[in-house]
Amino acid sequence: MIYFRDHHWLPVQGYTRFDALIQTDDKKKDDVFWMLDFRCVAGGAQWRRVRHWERPSLWLQLSSIKPKLRDWRDLEHLDFWNWEQEEDEPLSLFGPGGVLNVDFYPKCGSQEREHSFLNDAIWRVAAREDGMFTVELAAFADGRSLFEQLTAQEVKVTPDGRAERDEPDADFWKKNAELYLVENIPFGTVTVRAPRNVSDPETYALRRARALIGIGEPEHVNVTDHLKAGERIRQKCPDNIRQDIFVELHFNGFYED
Repeated sequence: MIYFRDHHWLPVQGYTRFDALIQTDDKKKDDVFWMLDFRCVAGGAQWRRVRHWERPSLWLQLSSIKPKLRDWRDLEHLDFWNWEQEEDEPLSLFGPGGVLNVDFYPKCGSQEREHSFLNDAIWRVAAREDGMFTVELAAFADGRSLFEQLTAQEVKVTPDGRAERDEPDADFWKKNAELYLVENIPFGTVTVRAPRNVSDPETYALRRARALIGIGEPEHVNVTDHLKAGERIRQKCPDNIRQDIFVELHFNGFYED
């Protein structure tokens, strides 16, 4: 379920997933760059005869996630709901839960959008079943502090004298958050940058992904060499993109361009 504005939202298959990027100089598991992408379109009776790309749409991306994982299955332990910065951590505007970008396209078939760049969002993984993760996320996009809303709640005192606040429930977020969702999201793709001088980019990518993320056998492998792309595409690619070969490993789902 997704609560945002007045639409009934339907997730778009293939564009909603956890992604990981392994750069050529990544050496540790903590170096891996993680993202969560979520895309949905307006549903309901009034949109039944309207193609998906002509409906209002909502695109979310959580980037720069810094989980501490042994392998990809540990995504099920991610919890940035009540995160507080540790004393020994360097000061940072954004926590390990990443940065949320929200793009809302309100008009059918138009590229006009409303954009929000949020550092006041909370989220967690509530459960895992094989390669699917149940993700809960809430965010404000109007300048209010999410954590001030939380601390304003009534404090209860436990029998042993500890102060304790009730954890916000779905009704709280539906009332107070501009964006709230609970959805099943797959572990989707791992993209590995392979140096141009490796003899077998696919084998190299599988070895790197197994060492850093603990993957099994991918459902599909896509190898992209931007130097061999058409002239129009090559001109749009920066030099640092053209110098490597990109190997995309697909898992748990359906993907299309």
